[in-house]
Amino acid sequence: MKVDCFPEAPPEWPRKTVGEVAEIDPPYQLEVGKLYPFVEMASVREGFGGICRFGQRVWDRSGLCRFKEGDLMLGKITPCAENGKAALVINLPDAFGIGSTEFFVLSPKADVDPEYLFAALTAGPFHRRLISRMEGSTGRLRITRDTLKKWLALPVPSIEDQRRIAAALNLADHAIHRARSELDATRALKRSLSSELFLHGFGSATRAQQKTKIGLIPNDWTVSELRTLWASSANGLYVPENLYGSGVPIVRIDAFNDGFFETRNFKRIRVEPRDVDAYSIQTGDLLVNRVNSIPFLGKVVYADAVDEFTVFESNMMRLRFPTRELSQYLALYLSVPATKKRIWAMGRPAVAQLSINQRDVGKFLVVLPPKAERQEIVTAVATARQAEESAENKLNAIVGVKRSLLQNLLTGKIRIPATLDIAP
Repeated sequence: MKVDCFPEAPPEWPRKTVGEVAEIDPPYQLEVGKLYPFVEMASVREGFGGICRFGQRVWDRSGLCRFKEGDLMLGKITPCAENGKAALVINLPDAFGIGSTEFFVLSPKADVDPEYLFAALTAGPFHRRLISRMEGSTGRLRITRDTLKKWLALPVPSIEDQRRIAAALNLADHAIHRARSELDATRALKRSLSSELFLHGFGSATRAQQKTKIGLIPNDWTVSELRTLWASSANGLYVPENLYGSGVPIVRIDAFNDGFFETRNFKRIRVEPRDVDAYSIQTGDLLVNRVNSIPFLGKVVYADAVDEFTVFESNMMRLRFPTRELSQYLALYLSVPATKKRIWAMGRPAVAQLSINQRDVGKFLVVLPPKAERQEIVTAVATARQAEESAENKLNAIVGVKRSLLQNLLTGKIRIPATLDIAP
């Protein structure tokens, strides 16, 4: 029996399986020995983001999938299927292309709009059921052909309605593309600004420079070992699994996000009274990830406005400085790409990872501008960060609007009048 993935859709819209609206893995006839555009799994973005690049490969009658413009590619093996490795083939630089064997290719039939079909297949109600029906051994689960051909059904309105729905979603996609471009630009600006200011300061082209062990810096800057600046340092608390569940929040690496805590990711543990002072965090502390793989080794987070007793786990070290101003500056300085590379160079082999210790971190060289310039640098970078956050919030809001719009269009709660011009 078919499973209706969109039961709220108008009853007059026929429910059809993927096998009824598209040919699965069409056997296109290709020329042996010819070079064709090639799509590997890594060339398809997660989150249904489409194809990011075409490679090239010679067709040799192998088991590679075959596709043409307007076909859909659907990753069928874990974790690609769960992560939304799916794409609508557009701007194909040849009549046909070939791709990884781990894709299903779906070629929409004449009365099915490719963009509508892609929207329906990637919408939550269909995608969640598709994933729940994957079969195979642990770690090698696959979407089956039978699931697509026989079991999961989606609404198929008239081709005119399909095209109107696809056009409305295209408007949202154009807005998302613009918002994502804006976010990319603000991120690039922040990275460039940070690298310039923390390494060379304001007006670097006209300032006299001095040569130091870590490169040229302005004459009025100094180089110091990190241990000469901190008031104290400590490694974190080792917590057995049986202590997790309730108690006080503990900062783990999964709570790190671009230099700040994600408090919603905090787990809780029971803490012995003797550990309260030794492993607590105060506002202004820096936490440094001391055991991990590159590029996470040395990742730094600044403890901003800690208003609840909180501890930190053993794969981090806590650095406490005399002033919050100095701590904020160093949190940003230690996150600059050029500084990170020097931190990674200190890494020592650990079990499947690298580690850094307090002794090496204490000897790590940092550059210090005068206090007034430090504050100006922090303010400038904070402004760039705020612009990035604003752009990211805008993108997330538009994505949320599209998700809601998609659900309402596919269930018929929103109907696009035939007389309405919604061309992008």
